Amino acid sequence: MSRIKLSVTARDDLKRLYEFLAQFDTRVADNATDAIVASLDYLQVHPHSGSGVEDRPNVRKLIVAFGASGYLIFHKRYEKIDTNLVARIIHQKEWYDAQTIGLAEEE
Repeated sequence: MSRIKLSVTARDDLKRLYEFLAQFDTRVADNATDAIVASLDYLQVHPHSGSGVEDRPNVRKLIVAFGASGYLIFHKRYEKIDTNLVARIIHQKEWYDAQTIGLAEEE
């Protein structure tokens, strides 16, 4: 099984996403968090999951199904150390670009 490491920003994203939903319904917030954690568990077993991100060839985005729209987990694979770094976790309707996901291109 591959290792999953969450960036500080990804940890902040989890808290932010939970707090947004919890202001309306804590059960929904708990369920959304459970869906995200289940997808992180899936990523641990299937570290190459997700589709490529434009302008960032080594970055992938994994879709987390939840309700009418879900979440996106942006991650980068480091084969040598068998680790996926999760840079961001955002709602599918949030705007993002290559810079905001936080994983620079390797030179």
